[in-house]
Amino acid sequence: MRQFTNNDPRITGEGNRSLSPHHVNRGDQFNQVSMEPDILRQDAQTEISNERPTVISLEIHENKLAIVGAIIPFSVLGVLIRIGLQRLETYPGAPVFGLVYAQWVGCFIMGIAVENKNAIHKWYLPLQIGLSSGLCGSITTFSSWQLDIFKGFSNYYFNPHTRGYNILDAISQLLVTMAISFNGFVFGQHAGHLVEWLVKKISPTKVCKEEIKIIPRGFALDYLSAPDYSVIGFGILCWLGVIFAAIFTQKQKELALACVFAPVGALLRWYLSFYNIYRAQRFPLGTFIANIFGTAVLAALALSQSGPVMTSISCTVVQALADGFCGCLTTISTFMVELKGLSLRRSYVYGITTVVIAQCLMFIILGPYIWTKGVNQMCI
Repeated sequence: MRQFTNNDPRITGEGNRSLSPHHVNRGDQFNQVSMEPDILRQDAQTEISNERPTVISLEIHENKLAIVGAIIPFSVLGVLIRIGLQRLETYPGAPVFGLVYAQWVGCFIMGIAVENKNAIHKWYLPLQIGLSSGLCGSITTFSSWQLDIFKGFSNYYFNPHTRGYNILDAISQLLVTMAISFNGFVFGQHAGHLVEWLVKKISPTKVCKEEIKIIPRGFALDYLSAPDYSVIGFGILCWLGVIFAAIFTQKQKELALACVFAPVGALLRWYLSFYNIYRAQRFPLGTFIANIFGTAVLAALALSQSGPVMTSISCTVVQALADGFCGCLTTISTFMVELKGLSLRRSYVYGITTVVIAQCLMFIILGPYIWTKGVNQMCI
């Protein structure tokens, strides 16, 4: 803003006493007019600054003990949902294989969790990781999907048809599961937008922008809050509960054992996800290792089921390891998130590499024995 001092003769009139009142009025008028644009600009800037959202920095402590406590019960719930849906949708004359329903449900929930990630972080950070890594990662499974593709290629059940139908069976397993999983994730994102809109509609807040800063605290006990201790205690009780159920139950022992092994697989996958940080935008290494390792373990378990004659309890433990440990160690929901988040070329490279290597392991570990010795029907 232009400013004038009191010594300016145009204002005080001391430099020229012969100035008429008319000239003095013109000076006052000039001063008033020159100040009006600056005042208007100040008012406009004030209005703009009032319209801008206030930036609030929100610090959230990330304690891994609380995250572990959240993953345990969610992984148990996830494996129960997967096995329940698979049993419900597996029946004679079913239009599609039963596992795709679990894949869709897990990817749908993952879409909601991804779209509302920041909101859940602000409420309680371990909840978001429990939902995504614990629940969704345990409902969906990559290794069982790869085993089904291999069974289609190899005609695992010796169905009376030609080899060309084997290829069609495997392609159907591949494409239908990919399409269903991607559809579930995208639909979940749409539902997440709706949830976000409903929350804002029900409880409107002041216009402000919150910048979330997550502070890693590792496994330290110093920054644990009361909710953290509650979550950790609840997770331990859930795990002990399914362990006692597996020991003392006489029915559904396979399901109870799967719940015992589920947290081990889910926690290992969550730990491997730390390696995604280094090459997340190029190749998610942690998820790749989890899916490939889990597929190799499942191939070895399927080989043991197809090998020598086994007792019923051995078959139960092997199947529980396949459903609980391998099913929760591997995931399609995170796989879909990464495929959608990567660039087009890297997405194809990552997806094709993962599926091809998984199928190669299935053929190397499981293929030679069943093609030469056959399949033991006792554990099927």
